[in-house]
Amino acid sequence: MKRRQPSVYTLLLALVVGCAAWLAPLTAHASEPCNPPNVIPQSVCDMDAFYGESPRQIPVGWTAFVLSGEADFYQDDHTYFGGPNLTMRSIGGTFKAGIFTQVNVTPGAGYRASISWGAPNAPDLFGRQLGIDPTGGADPLAPSVIWGPMHWGEGRILNYPPPDVNIDVKARALGDKLTVFFLTDHPQSSGDNLILVDAIALYPDDSAPAVEAPAATPTPEPTAPPPPVEEAAPPAPVEQAAVVAPSAPTETPTVIPTATPLPTETPTATPSPAPTATFTPLPTATWTPWPTATPENPLRLNSAPTRILGAARTFSGGLIVLGALSFSGAGVFGAMLWWRRRRK
Repeated sequence: MKRRQPSVYTLLLALVVGCAAWLAPLTAHASEPCNPPNVIPQSVCDMDAFYGESPRQIPVGWTAFVLSGEADFYQDDHTYFGGPNLTMRSIGGTFKAGIFTQVNVTPGAGYRASISWGAPNAPDLFGRQLGIDPTGGADPLAPSVIWGPMHWGEGRILNYPPPDVNIDVKARALGDKLTVFFLTDHPQSSGDNLILVDAIALYPDDSAPAVEAPAATPTPEPTAPPPPVEEAAPPAPVEQAAVVAPSAPTETPTVIPTATPLPTETPTATPSPAPTATFTPLPTATWTPWPTATPENPLRLNSAPTRILGAARTFSGGLIVLGALSFSGAGVFGAMLWWRRRRK
């Protein structure tokens, strides 16, 4: 009997059923961490919807905070559980930031915060941490926030399924509202770095330790104002006795005696009249003319020595002319002899 081969349609149906069976656990995981007993609303825990625009596109029910640096918050669809997720990203930068949500709880009850998806592309460069403020405050730096362990390195699916990396934190509510914080620390960049966040839940947990409420600062009671101080009456003015100025003593005028003029002396000698000076004229100077120079004897120019010196000068000049002519003639004669020899 010939065995029947499966048709193409049968193979395609088997493939579809196999894929559905393979994807069934993942689809079931989409809401499992956010199912009861989780007390955070499922759509908030699953981050199904977002509001705002990048760089502040935040899941509905959550609020972003940035402690340092700058991060881009936006919706993405690469979560392990399927559906949307929050992505926090920085290209070349660093940041310390996160999100928080305020949850209605039972006062005095214990709770445990847990996250199921915190996947960075550079695990060693991202720290992941959960915190609870049992007073329901919205300040991540408040001293009332209780922080769990900070996790660095590998670990994409956090606390799901156990015993994977666990960064859960526990606390007891001090009122009817409790705040859950998620913080990521990215102090060093390797370029384009990001972290994917999804499925943050809050479960009742009776093992949560008791939390002491922060001591309230007492308001000082108003104190009664002190009774007014009665002002003392000003002292009466002291009457001063009139001071009588002493009378000035009466001065007795002093009579100045009248000076007696000195007796006038009568000259006994009669002065003689001064003699009259007689002017005697000086004698008239007699001018003696300078002697006239005697001119040189013109005959000395034609004296014998003079004539001999002139003749000598004339004779020496003639000798010089004669020597020059003799030298010139000898040169001409020598040139003629040289020329005649060369022609021969």
